[in-house]
Amino acid sequence: MPSDLVFRVDDLVGHPERTRVFTGTRTVSLKLGESSIEGPMLVSGVVVGTIDGVQASFTIEAEAILTCVRCLTTWNETLEVDGSQHFSKIQDEDGYALVGGEIDLNGPTTDELALGIPPAPLCRPDCLGLCPTCGTDLNTEPCDGHGGDSDSPFAALKDLFEP
Repeated sequence: MPSDLVFRVDDLVGHPERTRVFTGTRTVSLKLGESSIEGPMLVSGVVVGTIDGVQASFTIEAEAILTCVRCLTTWNETLEVDGSQHFSKIQDEDGYALVGGEIDLNGPTTDELALGIPPAPLCRPDCLGLCPTCGTDLNTEPCDGHGGDSDSPFAALKDLFEP
């Protein structure tokens, strides 16, 4: 799916009272840890003229594949992320600028979507995770324990802390 997030806005520059609504799509491939977004992101928003350029405010929707950091369960979730970007003839610190009367929202929207991927997703707030010894999913079945601690290099210290 090609990108259609480049918009002509030269008629808005210098006219703070003028606005334009827009929509567009772009195919993205983003990964954070075990979570990812592969496919289209849908972008909708408004561009408002300013004295020296335009201000774009937008909402992004994309389908993410998230993996729980505790139990490794995978699920799909629609992420909705809001963002904004000011464009003027002078490039900002991210390299975004008004060029030839056009703005390119590909970079700013992809940046905001990447920041919207949860860094440590949980399948549910009370997720119990996996048993660190045997890997049993503690959300679905209990773990029966794993015998004594005699194999641990710290087993000899156990008696030091008992009254």
